[in-house]
Amino acid sequence: MAQVLKEEVRNRILEAAEKVFYKKDYRGSKLTEIAKEADIPVALIYTYFKNKEVLFDAVVSSVYINFESAFNEEESLEKGSASERFDEVGENYIHELLKERKKLIILMDKSSGTKHTEAKQKLISQMQVHIEVSLKRQSKQEYDPMLAHILASNFTEGLLEIARHYQSEKWAKDMLKLIARCYYKGVESL
Repeated sequence: MAQVLKEEVRNRILEAAEKVFYKKDYRGSKLTEIAKEADIPVALIYTYFKNKEVLFDAVVSSVYINFESAFNEEESLEKGSASERFDEVGENYIHELLKERKKLIILMDKSSGTKHTEAKQKLISQMQVHIEVSLKRQSKQEYDPMLAHILASNFTEGLLEIARHYQSEKWAKDMLKLIARCYYKGVESL
């Protein structure tokens, strides 16, 4: 019974921290606000988490961005265009990520002052490498690496805009399909 209570308190702290970090960001949040949101004494937070940064890590750990495995899986597919490979692999991964969109936004937009400050840039860099691989695979022409960087940055920001303005799962899926179509086939494909 005591273990169940401990897990319940830990989960209340994590839920409260997610709300406070989402509303304010890491630097603007105080443990007293998180304790108030969780309806516990602030000292109890230290029973479960060494400090605010460890608590922040626990909040974002389930969505920490590492597209590398999805990119590798997508790149390992031997047949199909880049858009077909995205439809088969990447889209599902992104939908799973959007299920935890508040944590994604906290990680990408509200992590200044933590070891995750560069999370968005890391994601853009991973995506840039993936795009460069796809360009080499599908095109005989060599492109300036800035093109891959711009495309990666735009796609990442588009994904984050879906997360920031999320309306429903259907809406997010529809928006992602439209963005992917524009991304792979151009605006004229609409």
